[in-house]
Amino acid sequence: MNVKYIFFGSSEFSRIILERLIINNIFPELVITQPDRPKKRGLKILPTELAIFAEKNNLSILKPNSLKKEDFLKKIKELDVDFFIVVDYGKILPKELLSIPKRMSIGIHPSLLPKYRGPAPINWVLINGEKETGTTVFRMNEFLDSGDIILQKKIDIKDTDDFFSLYNILALESADLLIESLKLITKGKESFIKQDEREATFMPKLKKEDGRINWNKTALEIFNLVRGVVNWPTAFTYYKNKFIKILKVELTDLVSEDIPSTIVKIDKSGIYVATSDKLLKILKLKPEGKKDMDAYSFTLGHNINIKDRFE
Repeated sequence: MNVKYIFFGSSEFSRIILERLIINNIFPELVITQPDRPKKRGLKILPTELAIFAEKNNLSILKPNSLKKEDFLKKIKELDVDFFIVVDYGKILPKELLSIPKRMSIGIHPSLLPKYRGPAPINWVLINGEKETGTTVFRMNEFLDSGDIILQKKIDIKDTDDFFSLYNILALESADLLIESLKLITKGKESFIKQDEREATFMPKLKKEDGRINWNKTALEIFNLVRGVVNWPTAFTYYKNKFIKILKVELTDLVSEDIPSTIVKIDKSGIYVATSDKLLKILKLKPEGKKDMDAYSFTLGHNINIKDRFE
């Protein structure tokens, strides 16, 4: 398939998709990603995941600070490409830039658009306890995630899924759906479906405080929060004024009359905590400044007692 395109992206999600394109011998003319920025502990200046991949594979790459400068736009126009492919780039492309490709600019969004527009769809479908999600390939316009749909695929969400598992599933499915879309477009067999704005929902970028556990919620709501924010900001609570990340929990059928947040039971499988309905079992956690550990090991080193409470 002869496709002349520029690839915009930054994240691991975009890296997976570009790698899949290259495996299928669909090589970009240029990769555009975000500039290197301070990351992780120590705030070292690091490249994006996509930049690391592009450099390892000797792909041409640009890291513009601005998408509106004349010299940048001139370089892009000179490449005379048919498509832009935009996957989790991290900036909205201005209308002037989007109009450059001869055919169209194609976006991928890991949700069933028009639902879950915005920067964190995978997190929010889990937090909200959805049973299905999906991925959408669409023709981009100057508005966020609102262009005409080319292809869309539904994905079931399993109770065992968390952010990481769903992220990988959706990245691979998105890559395959993109390749299928490109085949249709190059054969002139594509069709477009307008998004129904009445069905549109927008979910904002997560804030650190979104990870705080409210033990007055149901066990299921807290379970969904934990698996939805396990990448960032991570679900958290406090025990004796000490910050603790909660990494993995399990639903139970056990009920209790105790006040929510009360530790009701401890055994080698975990810590059982009262919520507004059933007990939730903590399996894995991370105390501040320490490594991940199973919940029972945490109890051995911290003199935790039945009837103690989180926060």
